[in-house]
Amino acid sequence: MENQLAKIVNESGLEQSKAQVLLANFSNYFEIAAEWEQKAKMLTVTNESQTAEMKMAKEGRLFLKNKRVAVENTRKQLKEQSLREGQTIDAIAKILKNLIEPIEEHLERQEKFIESRESERKEARKQER
Repeated sequence: MENQLAKIVNESGLEQSKAQVLLANFSNYFEIAAEWEQKAKMLTVTNESQTAEMKMAKEGRLFLKNKRVAVENTRKQLKEQSLREGQTIDAIAKILKNLIEPIEEHLERQEKFIESRESERKEARKQER
């Protein structure tokens, strides 16, 4: 199962440091799932007298429930960081765009100075008539 996690992370195209964070955060859960998959297959209750097996099944189920909730919490935490990173990138880009666009517009007016003057002259002649 851990090979499955490594495959997903490697094929994701993520930066190496981010990929390592994901592997570090989730690889233990793959090991636990594989271990409990084997234990669950060996545990079969066939009659009412197998109370020890039923108790073990309950303990295993509760243990796995806690791990599943922990996986979900880890997912939310990591995704929140990614979301904040994306929002920060967008905010920085917006600020830079707002700084650059007026300069760009000013330079375009300077570039098209002759065209603007000619247009103004034509308009002035038209109004004189």
